[in-house]
Amino acid sequence: MKATGKKRLALPAKLLFSLITTCALTTASYAQHEVDSEEAEAEPIKINGNENAFGSSQMAYAMIMQNLQRINRYAWEETQDLVAAIAAREGVPTDHIIVTAGSGPVLSMTGMWKGLEGGNMIIATPGYQQLARTFEAFGGTVVNVPVTPAPELKHDLDAMEAMINDETQILYICNPNNPTGTIVDPDKLREVASRASEKTLVFIDEAYLELADDFTKNTMVDLVRDGKDVIIARTFSKVYGIAGLRIGYGVAKPEIIKELRKFYQGGPNILGAVAATASLQDPSWYEQSRMMYIETRKMVTDAFDAMGIEYAEPSGSFVFFKTGMPIQQFQAAMEAENILVGRPFPPMFDWCRVSIGTQDEMAAFIEAVKKILDKDAA
Repeated sequence: MKATGKKRLALPAKLLFSLITTCALTTASYAQHEVDSEEAEAEPIKINGNENAFGSSQMAYAMIMQNLQRINRYAWEETQDLVAAIAAREGVPTDHIIVTAGSGPVLSMTGMWKGLEGGNMIIATPGYQQLARTFEAFGGTVVNVPVTPAPELKHDLDAMEAMINDETQILYICNPNNPTGTIVDPDKLREVASRASEKTLVFIDEAYLELADDFTKNTMVDLVRDGKDVIIARTFSKVYGIAGLRIGYGVAKPEIIKELRKFYQGGPNILGAVAATASLQDPSWYEQSRMMYIETRKMVTDAFDAMGIEYAEPSGSFVFFKTGMPIQQFQAAMEAENILVGRPFPPMFDWCRVSIGTQDEMAAFIEAVKKILDKDAA
């Protein structure tokens, strides 16, 4: 963090050490501690909200502790520091960044802006609906384009591009898609998005992209650097594990950022800002979190392969699989096993989205699936 010349209150060293040590228990070791405790046994396994079960950066915890006595202050300087850190990561000037309370406000602001202009937006179905709901609420019309047939369940980029007309305000692509977890070919996406951006605004939601096998190859932020009418949205809720602090951002050229600011809903809190900045400065945690996700995700898909369960190839923080029964029935059966899984995603009412938890949690989930679906590993 840059020096400002202002004296800041600091916690006593012993107290700070104690607090940081306590917070360290919220990492994977604490997850195991919870599993072993009688109190935790009564709590359901929550693998329904796409939260990071592996914890957060220790550098983030330390910065939170160092700033606890400053929560009476607004996060002006801390937000500027965060914007600078994000801009450096994305390889763009700071005027290309808008920081928000999670990435959801970037979706909502875009929906308000373009919805008021009328017309239509194009989205995959099933897909993440926040932008579409806001766009429709503010006067626009949503055009749903089905994903490709199961088990692929990817954005049909050709079909989506073909739907663009003079009334189209937004082409929305969530990559990896939520809820299917699938990712599209980056060369194809770059080609389609580049062409489409000459006709309409292209919004590429990369909330889960850090959890894909190759982030650098798949990110479309270079389209923003090239001056295209493209918005990229990201969040600190997934790989960085600070969902409760609500930090996200959008990347776009300054003209688009200016339009979004007309609908701005407020910036980050001071603890979230310093935690996010610290998270960006901790590449070892970033890679550790990625690897835990990827390894545990493969543990689930390997179990599904053994049981003969159909699923979409996952690249996010969840797996979308076919239950063969109505989702409400499957949810209820899982809840009876003290496990919470994802909500319905129309029109695929016999599929379920399960978030990735700790390996112990996913082992319990796999055993429950075997019981409920009467599957035996081969």
